[in-house]
Amino acid sequence: MHDAPAPTAAVPPNRRLFAPVWSNWAFTTLEVILWAWSIIVCIPFWELDPNYSYGWVVPFLMFFFLWRRLAEQPASFWAEISRDDERKRSKLSPWFLAVIGLSLFPLEVYRAEYHQSGIVLWGINLAKVFFSLLGAWWLGGRKLTILVMFPILFFLTAVPWPAKIAIPVQQGLMQSVAAVVTEMLLWLGVPVKLEGAVLHLTKGTVGIVEACSGIRSLQSGLMVSLAVGELLMLTRTKRAVLVSTGIGLAMFSNLCRTFYLCWVTEQGGPDAMHKVHDTAGNVAMYTLYILIWAVGKALEGKTIAPWPASFAEWRPRVAGLRWHRLPDFRPLAAITASTFISVHAWYFILQLQADPQTTPALALKLGKDSGNDEVPMDETVLRALGCNDHEQVRRRSPLAPLESGFNVSHLFWKPSPMSKLALHHRPDICMPGSGWTQIGEVERVTLDLVGQPREFYVFRFEREGFKALSVWGVWRNGKTVEMDYSNRMTALPEVYHPYPSSRHLMGIEILSIFMPYRTAPAPTPQLVEKLLPEVVQWQK
Repeated sequence: MHDAPAPTAAVPPNRRLFAPVWSNWAFTTLEVILWAWSIIVCIPFWELDPNYSYGWVVPFLMFFFLWRRLAEQPASFWAEISRDDERKRSKLSPWFLAVIGLSLFPLEVYRAEYHQSGIVLWGINLAKVFFSLLGAWWLGGRKLTILVMFPILFFLTAVPWPAKIAIPVQQGLMQSVAAVVTEMLLWLGVPVKLEGAVLHLTKGTVGIVEACSGIRSLQSGLMVSLAVGELLMLTRTKRAVLVSTGIGLAMFSNLCRTFYLCWVTEQGGPDAMHKVHDTAGNVAMYTLYILIWAVGKALEGKTIAPWPASFAEWRPRVAGLRWHRLPDFRPLAAITASTFISVHAWYFILQLQADPQTTPALALKLGKDSGNDEVPMDETVLRALGCNDHEQVRRRSPLAPLESGFNVSHLFWKPSPMSKLALHHRPDICMPGSGWTQIGEVERVTLDLVGQPREFYVFRFEREGFKALSVWGVWRNGKTVEMDYSNRMTALPEVYHPYPSSRHLMGIEILSIFMPYRTAPAPTPQLVEKLLPEVVQWQK
């Protein structure tokens, strides 16, 4: 039941109730810009990455939680936070704030150039959270700041994790799930061989990729647990119990899903598994959400708060806040607006001038006369890659260290949202998922690629008595993508140029040669160079 609305006496006579909001237009404009910016930069991940597809509902939940928390406060709360005996404006210099705003230019450029950088996204979102909490401090002091803290911080559950954190967690989960499922299958008498995160069954192979690692269940389960705790207004202790239980249920549901898919593969082969793959994932996910809700209801200790107050009750509350304490944000608002306009005007001009590659320059030699065996790619892997063209062959050659030969993969992305994620799929990221451990430093070499010199990156791996040489070439519109693997601070080693470019408007082409061996001498990039004409050709 609602208390009576806060008295309107706090608002000066003959003054419009929302006059403080309009007179502080720079602050409200910045709030809108920063929140819109935070949501827009996350949308590509919600749209393309199944790990973060739940992110679409987070902004709506956040604003509902904020609205309800404010609406259920009694008139005494609003009278207390609006009381201000000093009535002084913040001493922060507007020009100091404006200088800080200049940092938005390189931040937005870096975000546009490398939109998959989780560190940049977290920088943007933490800046937005800090600004909103600081605004709450100016408008209502400590009590208002504490009240709105959970809804504002809740939005961070939809922000992609930085790759430096996400990749090790994903790889650890992939291998852990694979190991547990292997033990379960062996206990049931099903023959299975484990290689990293790949399970070899009698009728097929099941590879646990990033989307199947359990990271999606973990992240969405954490969000749902926090949301249910807030919806049911649980105590802090009960919320902690709910979150812990939700994380456990997330891990268990993904384990059950993986076991089921392996069992289906063993009974009916890969085709049967692919038919139920998505259905099994959806059933596991929605079952997880239902179980978390059920646990929350079991912990519930009081009635859910009523629906937020009507608009008529909000007007005197908003007008009674300490609007006079806000700094002068007009210079910062002007710089922020001009920054976004100038950055994206620059990109608009670059887009008009861009001449992107839309077809692959290379092709693998296929057919009976080529001597190459075509190797189909796993459908789950292809969905994760999102490439427009793909080829993979195995070549048996007397020059190769093993009789089984070596594998060559060729991928191409037209300019698209998925092409921006192409560099997520690198040997140093993907090979550990198959149980390979990287050894030594990444080298850069120039090889003759069927009559044309091209730059390649050289990786070396080892696994269970085997070693492997991986020669990886990546080109954007025919030019080598500059990578710096000596930079240990980033999981995205592409060299960054701090100005807008058309790089993300171009096509990306990757050629990967993987050559396993067991004993010395180790194969060299020069051996790969000698073998390339047998498997690769330029498009006519």
